[in-house]
Amino acid sequence: MPNNTNILKWYPFKENSKVLEIYNENSIIEKLEKKINIEKCSITKLKLEGEYDYITLIGTYEYAPTIYEGNKPYSNFLKNLKKHLKPDGKILLAIDNRLGIKYFAGAKSEYYNKIFEVVESEIREKRPNLLLKRELEKFINEAGFKNYKFYYPLPDYVNTNTIFTDDFLPKSNHSKIVYPVNYGEESIIIFNEINVMKQICDNNKFADFTNSYLVEISNEEINNDIKFINYNIFRKDKYKLALIMGKENVEKYAETQKAKKHIENISKYIENLEHLGFKVLEKVENDKIISKIANSEELDKKIVSKIKEENIEEAYKEIKNWYSYIKQRLQKELAKGENIFEKYKIEIPNQIKEKMQFIKNGYIDLSFENVFCEDEYVFYDQEWYFENVPLEFILYRAINNLYNYNVSKIEQKLNRKDILEKFNLTTFIPYFEELESKIQKEILDEETVNEYRNRLSKYNVNLQELITDNKELTKQFLILKEQKEKLAKEKEEIENKYNILLNEYNTSRAWKVIKGFRSFLGRK
Repeated sequence: MPNNTNILKWYPFKENSKVLEIYNENSIIEKLEKKINIEKCSITKLKLEGEYDYITLIGTYEYAPTIYEGNKPYSNFLKNLKKHLKPDGKILLAIDNRLGIKYFAGAKSEYYNKIFEVVESEIREKRPNLLLKRELEKFINEAGFKNYKFYYPLPDYVNTNTIFTDDFLPKSNHSKIVYPVNYGEESIIIFNEINVMKQICDNNKFADFTNSYLVEISNEEINNDIKFINYNIFRKDKYKLALIMGKENVEKYAETQKAKKHIENISKYIENLEHLGFKVLEKVENDKIISKIANSEELDKKIVSKIKEENIEEAYKEIKNWYSYIKQRLQKELAKGENIFEKYKIEIPNQIKEKMQFIKNGYIDLSFENVFCEDEYVFYDQEWYFENVPLEFILYRAINNLYNYNVSKIEQKLNRKDILEKFNLTTFIPYFEELESKIQKEILDEETVNEYRNRLSKYNVNLQELITDNKELTKQFLILKEQKEKLAKEKEEIENKYNILLNEYNTSRAWKVIKGFRSFLGRK
C-alpha cells in the first residue's frame, strides 16, 4: 500500500487541524512533517466518530463495496464521511484510474486477477474497484458535494514525482511527461507508456488516461489555487527541491536541510546573472525561490514551431540570436585556472580543446526551455553553475534538450545530427556527452537511479521475452500455414486427377457397351 508521502507532502493543511486518516496497511499522514492532529482508522474496521477538518482516503476508497451494502456503496461512503466533516472540512481521496495508461501497457493491479482485466472490467459488487474520473464525479455529486478539484499525480499516487491539475495540463513536450514508470509484480509490459502518453497529451485526453487521481472534496468553495507540483526524486538530498506553481507565482523550496545550501547558491547565481546583464525572472525570499508566472512564449516552443513548419532558416536564426545574446554577456570575464574537463578528469586532446571557447561564468541552464521571449530574453530556473566551461557546451546542451523533449515533433523535419553539425559541434559531441554524464552523476542519487534502471531493465527483458515468444509463435504459425497451403494444393491436384479419370471413364466406349448390355438385361 502507499508509502510515498509526496502525494500529500505539498498540501496546505491548516495548522493544528484535526485529521482522520482512513488507511489500509500503512499510514502516510504520520510521516508528514506537518503541525496537525492525527487520528487513524483502518478501512477494515471502519468506525467514525466526531468531526474533522480533513479526512484522507489514500488507496482506501476502492474498498467501499466491501463495507456498504446496496447499489451505491461509493456514494454512501462519501455521504457517511460528510456527516463527520466540519462545515469547511475536506476529503482528500487518491485512487488509481481503471483506464490508466499503465494498465493498457500491461501493468498488473493488485485488485484484479490478470493483466488487462482491470481495463476490461466495469464496477464489480462486493469487491474493490478502480474508478474512472466520470465515475468519481458522479459519486461525489450523489453524495451532495458541489465543490471538488482533481489532481493528476505521475507516475501514480503511490510513487508521485509530479502533479498536474486541470488548470495546468501537460503537452508532449513538457519535461515532466518523461516520468519514472513503475509497475507491480506479474506485470507484462508490451509498449512504452511514455511514448503513448505523449500522444494522449497532444490529443487533450490526459485526464481520461492518467494513471491516478487525487481529489479534494469540500462542502464549501475550494480556494486552493495550486496548479502544478514537482519533486526531484532522483537527486541527492543536497539538491532536492520541490516546486509549487500557483495562479500567479512559482515557488521552489528545499525538501531537506542539506538542500538549503543549494537555495543559497541559486540566490548567488541569480545575482551574478543580473550583474552580467541578464534579465532573470526569479528572486530568493525566506529560503524560497519565487518567480511570477510569465505569459510569454518560451524560446524552445518558438524554435519547435519554426522547425515543424519547415522554416529551418528561421529556426537557425532564433538559435543564433540567443547564442549571440548569451555570448556577449558571458564573455565579460575570461576563464582562468582548472577547466571543467580537468575538474571531472575527462581526457580531451589539445587540438580539440583549443577549438573551444572557455568562459568563466558557465551557466549551463541558459537553455531554450528556460527562456521567455519578451522584449528581450527573460531567464529562469538557473540551478547549475561551473567555472571555465566551453561556451559551445551551453549551446550543445540547449540543442540536446530541445530534441530530448520534442524529438517526435522535429526529428523528421530537422535531424539532431544535422543541427549539431550546422553549429560546428560534431567534433565535441563525445566529450560533451561524457561531461554531461559526469555532471548528472554528481547531482543524482546513484542508489535511487540504479533501482529505477534495474526495474526498467526487468520490464525491458519481459518485453523482449514477449517479443521473442511472439516471433516464435509467428514462425510456427507460418510453418503451419505453409503446410496447410501445401496440403490444399495437393488436394486440388488429386481432385483434378479424379475428375479427369471420371470424365474419361464416363465417355469411354467400354462404358457405353456395358451400359447397353445392362439395359438389354433389364438392369440399371
